[in-house]
Amino acid sequence: MTKNKTSITIFFSLLALLILAGEGMAQQPKFALATIPFEFWIEGSPLPSGDYRIEHVESTAYLLFQSTDGKVVKDAYTLPLDETPVKEADAKLVFRIENGRRYLYGGWGPYGKRVVTAESVRPAPSGNQRVEVPISYH
Repeated sequence: MTKNKTSITIFFSLLALLILAGEGMAQQPKFALATIPFEFWIEGSPLPSGDYRIEHVESTAYLLFQSTDGKVVKDAYTLPLDETPVKEADAKLVFRIENGRRYLYGGWGPYGKRVVTAESVRPAPSGNQRVEVPISYH
């Protein structure tokens, strides 16, 4: 009986060690940086041009935009168009242009191609109705 208790104790100790080691080796969350050279809108809210840090918070569906000076913060919920990761060199934000305003349509990045929920009912912008801004991941 004592041998069984010792074996069980060793088993659970090793299991705990493996779990902790796995958590330590988990990929650190990435964030993106983008310089957006124009005023833009996210779901009805205007944001000024500038440098932004973009993070996935809690899930791949929830994005947080924060100006690098910390003065502007806005969130956006997204839906997947395609969950195949995009190469970092091809990562970008996509904006729809309507009546002279630029609306965030979506973003292409390590979680695939995603569209802002409010924009999901619209066709993908193209031609002179579309502008793209590259993003870099850090």
